[in-house]
Amino acid sequence: MITKLIACLEEVGLEVNAEEIGDILWLANQMQQVAPEPGQTEQPHEKPIQPSTPISPSSGNAASTESSSSIPLKREPTVSAYSSDVIPDSGSSGESSPTPEGLPFKAPAAPALRNSLALARALRPLMRKVPSRIEFVLDEESTARQIAEYQFWSPVLQPAKERWLELVLVVEETSTTIVWQETIAEFQKLMERHGAFRNVYTWSLQTKTDGTPQIFPFQQKITGKQRSHSPKELLDATGRRLILLISDCISPLWWQGEIHNLLEIWGNHVPVAVLQLLPEQLWERTVLGLGNSVSLGTIAPGVLNSQLVVSGLPIWLEEKPKMALQFPVVTLEPESLTEWARVVAGAGSVQRLGVLFQKNWQELIPKFQSPTSQPLLNPELLIKRFHATASPLAKRLAGFMAAAPVSLPVINLIQQELLPESRQIHLAEIFMSGLLQLIEGDKQIQVSRWQYKFVEGVREILLGSVKITEIDDVLEKISQYIARKTGLQIKSFAALLTPNPDWDITVQKEVIPFAKIAIQVLRYLGEDYAALVEQLQQKPPVLTEDSEVIPNFPAIQTFDFKVKTIALVDEIEPFNLQAFEFDVALIEVNQSAQITTDNPLEIADEIIFIKTAKHLNDTEQLLIQGILANQTYEQIAALAEYSVRHLKNVAIKLWEVLSEVVGEKVTKKNLKTVLERLAAGRHLTINRHHQQSQYFVEELGNGVGLEMVSIPEGSLMMGAAKNEEASSDDERPQHKVTVSTFFMGKYPLTQEQWEAVAALPQINQELNPDPSNFKGANRPVETVSWYDAVEFCDRLSQYTGKTYRLPSEAEWEYACRAGTTTPFHFGETITSELANYNASRVYRRGVKGTYRVETTPVGSFEIANTFGLYDMHGNVWEWCLDDWHSNYKGAPTDGNPWFHNNNNLYRKQGSAVLRGGSWYYYPENCRSASRSNYGRRDNRNDNIGFRVVCAVERII
Repeated sequence: MITKLIACLEEVGLEVNAEEIGDILWLANQMQQVAPEPGQTEQPHEKPIQPSTPISPSSGNAASTESSSSIPLKREPTVSAYSSDVIPDSGSSGESSPTPEGLPFKAPAAPALRNSLALARALRPLMRKVPSRIEFVLDEESTARQIAEYQFWSPVLQPAKERWLELVLVVEETSTTIVWQETIAEFQKLMERHGAFRNVYTWSLQTKTDGTPQIFPFQQKITGKQRSHSPKELLDATGRRLILLISDCISPLWWQGEIHNLLEIWGNHVPVAVLQLLPEQLWERTVLGLGNSVSLGTIAPGVLNSQLVVSGLPIWLEEKPKMALQFPVVTLEPESLTEWARVVAGAGSVQRLGVLFQKNWQELIPKFQSPTSQPLLNPELLIKRFHATASPLAKRLAGFMAAAPVSLPVINLIQQELLPESRQIHLAEIFMSGLLQLIEGDKQIQVSRWQYKFVEGVREILLGSVKITEIDDVLEKISQYIARKTGLQIKSFAALLTPNPDWDITVQKEVIPFAKIAIQVLRYLGEDYAALVEQLQQKPPVLTEDSEVIPNFPAIQTFDFKVKTIALVDEIEPFNLQAFEFDVALIEVNQSAQITTDNPLEIADEIIFIKTAKHLNDTEQLLIQGILANQTYEQIAALAEYSVRHLKNVAIKLWEVLSEVVGEKVTKKNLKTVLERLAAGRHLTINRHHQQSQYFVEELGNGVGLEMVSIPEGSLMMGAAKNEEASSDDERPQHKVTVSTFFMGKYPLTQEQWEAVAALPQINQELNPDPSNFKGANRPVETVSWYDAVEFCDRLSQYTGKTYRLPSEAEWEYACRAGTTTPFHFGETITSELANYNASRVYRRGVKGTYRVETTPVGSFEIANTFGLYDMHGNVWEWCLDDWHSNYKGAPTDGNPWFHNNNNLYRKQGSAVLRGGSWYYYPENCRSASRSNYGRRDNRNDNIGFRVVCAVERII
């Protein structure tokens, strides 16, 4: 089949390599799996919450082996996770059971794993084959040789090749599992079809009534005959098994240390890792936040967790503590899975993020999070804590959910119809917040039909943050969906507030939960909404305490009414906010004792091995040693008795491989510098994680847009502490500043954006459409004065109808720090891998790097701070509105610009403040607190640019 495929591709002029052929076959297999059966009708708008179907052990659920064996193998039970067709609905019949708060209907949902191909590729390091211990095949060559040489007619057998490892997925089932059920199910399917493992087994980890863990094969969930098994059943004496615990690490089993015990038992026999469903920025809110983040690595395959090499220990731990528990933590990101797979496979010096728990880790648990303490049920405190940590989208989603009964179908409907930019992570933030409680009922019913309620008093507080028009939208969307599912004809949600005795009992059971919550919401809104409820419930009440329908209720009549509301709000709606994702980096300084080598030749050998799985040969080693000794090709060739031509050919290929691995062009001239920088860079570890924020795009014409990021209100300690290295008195005294919400440019203003606005009508002065020294449409505009920047803002404001201006100094530092208190938003130091500055000098325990001697395109390092702003350190100095002051004595605390007296911008004289450093300046000038009086307002220099802010007006 493969031969025919290659022939067909060659006929149409396509040349493909082995990797591309593998991807084609993998994609074809996936398309075949999801192809609809003949006669099926596709439902593009509706999708069941659990798409999986149970797979019996006899149907080949486990990943198939490379060849069959005549010896029967013991199969462990395994089925697809979270199948909607396999869990008996024991709560579907009971008329005496309380009416649920949610709605039992299906809602649209998007694929949970959107990068499945990249995830599959990430596990390729595990696709090794080893000799089988139980299966043998005929060795034809040896058999023939034996017959020819010894006339001994007996087959010679050799072990068959089989996959190295089998995989055990242990899924922790908790009340928050509902958020991740589709993600887990799709990941399970991907692992079963991947082909990297001999077999793939799935187990369920649950909590007993006494609070201890128990595990079940998923096959027992199908039959309903659950019998717990010992965790030791997952161990494998051969060590050829991986255990992957899938969890969000927030259940009582984690807080009580029960799962730590399981990880220790498993980790002493087989490699174990935790697949954390939450992104890294939320780990601090889980049990993982009580451990120490470390790097785990090894050079041998299949090493147990306790034997992994630990690096990156905190500075207060000189060595790994005794009795410590350590394990790798991975996420559903290709980079994370690749690192983990390479660590398991023993691929050189690769390391993976892990967590190390000291013996006394439980002493660090805050009282309000301790599973033995009373739950935090005060609604005001719950909301305050939620708002302090939640993302903007999670806050909006929680407000919408407060206007509806809470179940997964309802939430999916809200996300699909009213908040399509929201994702699973935002729902997870709500489930982690403690705002919701699971309504007690039969846990054997489908997970998608579990019902939740808000803690008493929370719903009312959340509704206060939602506009009345948005509440109307929520009620209308859900009521119309109910109407479509039940066949009712209604004009508005008010028609469902009183059940009709003529409706079928199944229809009434779907309407009553919605009506119950809707009435609560309308009463909270007060005024005419509350009057509407009272009028509908006069004769007699609509719902009794047990939600039974009152017979002989009079016919429902409709009436019109008007509502007027006065509220002080932030005028956010015109900005048409969109969500975007970005990477944030934190620099960790390693201890020198943890550096494996600083030898440039050894480093070159390691990185070549990572790329090619081969070490440097003798010629390549001799070549690098000679170049490091400043020898010419002729001198090296003479010593090695090679021809110069042969040596140069070897060098050309070597430079190509090194360039690809390092990420910059490597030549004979810069080889020594590159390797020395890599050696120094080993003292730094750059930890990256994903983050999300919101922004809007201001269209400037001709396809040019200005991206403006939402900066939430908050406070900061502005300035530098006295012990901050390279700080000065003009950065003191530190003082608390509270900043209101505003928008700031995602990047420094670019040359194409400048050109677009410079073409707009003049306000006070002319603008040079092309002032920059370093040309490039996506490079920052520079060589512009403070007055030029102010004119730009005025023209942009007139063009858009919004208020654009330069940031105040307090706004700039607040936006730069993005909640950090370290010298840089990267941490305690900075590196030229992440920013453009004069890296010929180091800051604190940093390393020397590349001094580029020019600006770089904005965002080219692909790293932002946690607000989503790029290039806040280096590239170009950025103008602020404020007059220069020699210190912060008497500085405003409300985030407004600090002027001496004259607020007429075009008549201002003297110096304005510059922030952020530039490509020309040293790292200490790029600190978050650093400020410069170099900025006379008429100064134009090729290291000075700016970014703009857009004010959020408050309206009545």
